[in-house]
Amino acid sequence: MIMIGVIRYKAMVASFVLATVVSTSASSPAMAQATDSSAMANLVIQVQELQDEVRMLRGRLEEQSTELENLKRRQRDQYLDLDQRLSDTRNAQPMVGAGQAVTAQQGPVLSPAQDEPEVRGAMESQSEVTPIEQPVAQSQSAPMSAADEKAAYDQAFQALKELRYADAAEDFQSFLDQYPNSEYADNAQYWLGESYYVTRNYDIALTSFETLISQFPESPKAPDALLKIGYTYYELEQWDSARSALTQVQEQYPGTTLSRLAENRLRSMRMEGHY
Repeated sequence: MIMIGVIRYKAMVASFVLATVVSTSASSPAMAQATDSSAMANLVIQVQELQDEVRMLRGRLEEQSTELENLKRRQRDQYLDLDQRLSDTRNAQPMVGAGQAVTAQQGPVLSPAQDEPEVRGAMESQSEVTPIEQPVAQSQSAPMSAADEKAAYDQAFQALKELRYADAAEDFQSFLDQYPNSEYADNAQYWLGESYYVTRNYDIALTSFETLISQFPESPKAPDALLKIGYTYYELEQWDSARSALTQVQEQYPGTTLSRLAENRLRSMRMEGHY
């Protein structure tokens, strides 16, 4: 931007000088005879070259802006995929208590069938997260079988894996509304938050993650949700809350991938001067 401003300034100056020379030559025949025609021609060429350079740099700037936006989009998509892999591999291991270390192992993306937490009790209240679009309620007279429950969760999870975030958020919210007592309820609550987080709906994502910890404090997804609460506060620029949540991750899960991720974000906050 600075370079374009300098070139534009030079072009304006050169244009002004050229206009002055031409005006003076027209008003004074004697000076017109003294004017070096080749110098005027060179000046005209220089002005045209500067104008061409300004147009070229403006075009490059627009291209770089487009590439940067595409890069950000790809990074968000890659982030969700990596986060999904790490979270699901942690879920595959038993968790004794909230303070026990959780070890993440590298592995392939797990299917919803492998993403099964232990059965939980009934939720005390409905989720306060507002879905992207209110789903059509299932008829109360229709029986809800275990197969229907599993199919509903699989549908939401598949939408998430395909990066259809709006569909995933709607499907997970619909699942929670229809199956509040499901063994998949804590997982659905977590992925609902992820669906909103990756689309930068940070306020709704924060509510979803906090709901998970409040209603399912012993869920295998609770440590991940605590980390995401720290991340979300960071995105909302609520630095004190972000620091508190990330520090809590380090204290409760030392020596884990979660702890390292928390430390990385805290380091970024220190480098950015947020504390």
